[in-house]
Amino acid sequence: MATVMNPHHAHHVSAPRTTTQKVCLALGALSLLIGIVGIFKSDFLGMHLSMTHNLINIATGALALWAAFAENTRRAYNTCMAFGALFGLVGVAGFIIGQPGFPGVGDPASDDNLLRIIPNVLEYGTVEHLANLIRGGVFLIGAMAYKTSAERGARAVVDTQRRARGLPNSESDLSRAPLGTSDINRRSDVERRTNFEDRI
Repeated sequence: MATVMNPHHAHHVSAPRTTTQKVCLALGALSLLIGIVGIFKSDFLGMHLSMTHNLINIATGALALWAAFAENTRRAYNTCMAFGALFGLVGVAGFIIGQPGFPGVGDPASDDNLLRIIPNVLEYGTVEHLANLIRGGVFLIGAMAYKTSAERGARAVVDTQRRARGLPNSESDLSRAPLGTSDINRRSDVERRTNFEDRI
């Protein structure tokens, strides 16, 4: 649960975590776990986990967790967009420009798509490419969830404001909407209503 300060009370109120924050939380914890396990087992799940690779996973995990627990949900969206694009590009690049070879770190088996960013220091194989594509895709889905919920929230605010002012929520309510009281508003409303009824 995200903590939100209520200006009317001295205590904190828990607000539900957004889908985007949950994505950051899950992938952040997973990246952190892989980075820590990789320190002790460099060939974990057939990967090529050098110390540099582990530090990248730990940093990625820490940043994603920081975004997950931030009160500003926009931070989780920015993190999802950035990591989604980055991991997606690295995954695609691995399949496009990776070459057959034997890695210098991690799983010693030959790999048909070995991408040597820094030979013997930072190397990605097929397992990493697939993991990066999945991780990038999930991050981007988290970013899309933020956009969808933001649009839904904006529509809800507009509908609430319209209801408070006694205005229709959609054009389907236009035929029942009250007409403006001044001459100019009444003419405009009558014209809109007529146009709407002609379209039906």
